[in-house]
Amino acid sequence: METYKSACSLDCWDICSIDVNVRKDGSLVIKGDPKDPITKGFLCQKGYLSASFFKDPERITSPMKNSATGWHPISWEQAFDEISSQLQTIITKNGAHSIIHYKDAGHGGIAKNIDTAFFNALGGVVTSTGNLCWGAGLKAQQLDFGQAYSHHPLDIFNSQCIILWGKNPMNTSPHMIPMLKKASLNNIPIIVIDPTHSSTVSLATHHYPLLPGSDGHLALAMIKILLEKGFLDMDFANNHCLHADRFFSSIQHFETEALISATGLTTDQVTELSMLYGKAKPASIHLGYGSQRNRYGCRNLRLINALGALSGNIGVEGGGVNYANHYINQWIDKEYMLNLSSKNSNSPTFPQPTFADYVLDERPGEIQGIFTTMSNPLVQLPDTQKTIKAFESIPFKVVIDLRMTDTARKADYVLPCTQIMEESDFMMSSMWHNYFTYTEQVLEAHPNVRHEFDIFYALAQSINLNSFTDKYPDIETYIAKSILPLCLKRDCTPKELIGKRHFFPGNEIPWKSRKFETEDQLFHLYVPDTNRYLPTLKESDPLYPLQLISIHAKHSMHSQHFSRKDISEIPTVFTSPDTIRGHAISKGESVRLISSTGELICRLDFDPRLPRNLLVVTQGWWHKNGPVNLLTSQQLSDDGEQATYNDCFCRLEKKTD
Repeated sequence: METYKSACSLDCWDICSIDVNVRKDGSLVIKGDPKDPITKGFLCQKGYLSASFFKDPERITSPMKNSATGWHPISWEQAFDEISSQLQTIITKNGAHSIIHYKDAGHGGIAKNIDTAFFNALGGVVTSTGNLCWGAGLKAQQLDFGQAYSHHPLDIFNSQCIILWGKNPMNTSPHMIPMLKKASLNNIPIIVIDPTHSSTVSLATHHYPLLPGSDGHLALAMIKILLEKGFLDMDFANNHCLHADRFFSSIQHFETEALISATGLTTDQVTELSMLYGKAKPASIHLGYGSQRNRYGCRNLRLINALGALSGNIGVEGGGVNYANHYINQWIDKEYMLNLSSKNSNSPTFPQPTFADYVLDERPGEIQGIFTTMSNPLVQLPDTQKTIKAFESIPFKVVIDLRMTDTARKADYVLPCTQIMEESDFMMSSMWHNYFTYTEQVLEAHPNVRHEFDIFYALAQSINLNSFTDKYPDIETYIAKSILPLCLKRDCTPKELIGKRHFFPGNEIPWKSRKFETEDQLFHLYVPDTNRYLPTLKESDPLYPLQLISIHAKHSMHSQHFSRKDISEIPTVFTSPDTIRGHAISKGESVRLISSTGELICRLDFDPRLPRNLLVVTQGWWHKNGPVNLLTSQQLSDDGEQATYNDCFCRLEKKTD
């Protein structure tokens, strides 16, 4: 059998290395790379399914056009003629600023970023800022450290205490699990801080189920306890932190007991947690993408950063506050990859979570076209009903995707793209580690689907966008020039990287020099405002007394793997029996969750370990089953322009019809 090197294309922590064997009959054997120190021969369920999408029975294999009589396959020639004609008409009549390019992170490689390069060449189109998932946390890392870096994954074995804060690696980073199991053999405390009793709790020595949104209160309470007991690193505070005096003066105004009360934990629990972390030298914090999904997400993560810094756990082996890892990113030529030099500085933007408000309220009737790439916004954006209304209000809609997603179904044209097995690409992680793979093309693409590079190159030719076609002559050149700084750093050519997994060394222990990437090279402490209490929840409306949080599924990356759910299936909502005590509702019955933005039908189940008045639903369900974002709002985080999915309040009623 012939063997090819590939990688998982999901926007995931692990970016797994994949070995693909091609049998004589043309069938594939897809498995994890046994030589890779992260993957170690194991590929998770969603990674395996994603790698197999090339043979998905629901895959689109022809350009599709929506008309009054439904969807019809059309030729690529017709698709390019009609799309380019409408594109030019809109620009001539209304200007490029009446077109939105909406994209997200549905693919983890470089090559599909050609969409951004095209629209920057077009000039003036509307794009989004901020982020649905992790924007508040990234902003926190940039404000405090200057950049987001993480320790090498194997450095976890140097930790004497491991905190998984809002992180459930059983579902979202399975290759971390063997590391945690190995650490537990050495009697290392493994602590889970999470409102839910996640599957990872089974590996933990301690679990602290704080209330959603109170992460900053917990971090500040821990800092005050460690300060009182003499476990803070005052040398680091005085020599490597900005505003240390102001910080310590400010936190005197916050009562420790009041901070603890806001978390829903007991004083004994928070004291125990503080001592477990404070006495361990070194100790590491590994953040998931839950703690920042609320109104004060940036503030909360900045206080967790402060806890890591003031406890002396920054720049040391076995330490760190690990949220994301943008080390490799700095060796990518983003100016070339994204065509930033052609970007119109006056191009309109909107915060990504507020798409519906932008289209319907801020610019009613002005948006005439939208191109959607690498995303399924009608499932993932908050306030589903208003998002659908906004999308439908746009006269001209094009989606590029593998399958007929909920967003694609509402479009005018759907263009089918290639899949990771049918293309070569440069894959890297921006979350966990510094390994990358320049993948090999394993299969010939389906004869009637095209790579995004070819799609946008053909569109550019159709509208005589010569500045684009001259700068980006072919996909090989596009990838090679995008990774040129990395190749120069490694003293190699792009071709020498193809078909191999590589490690990019140099930052295994971030901030070892204690010089940060802030302007003054100091760690920037967040100083709480003493004129305000430290707020948590946005509101407590008696009409919507219950808080709903949406968690990541084990089998799916967001909505990508929910398409095969039977139409009869509905989401399950978990809550404590105490939440509905006095109501005539039983386990397994259908219930309505009702918020200020919509209604969702779910099946009720109980988890007595959940805090009272908390509801938990898995996110990612398609419209046929019931998307959780029917209930969420377009509210933004305090900084980073992130969606606040977990600040969702609703009521629960028995479904009677």
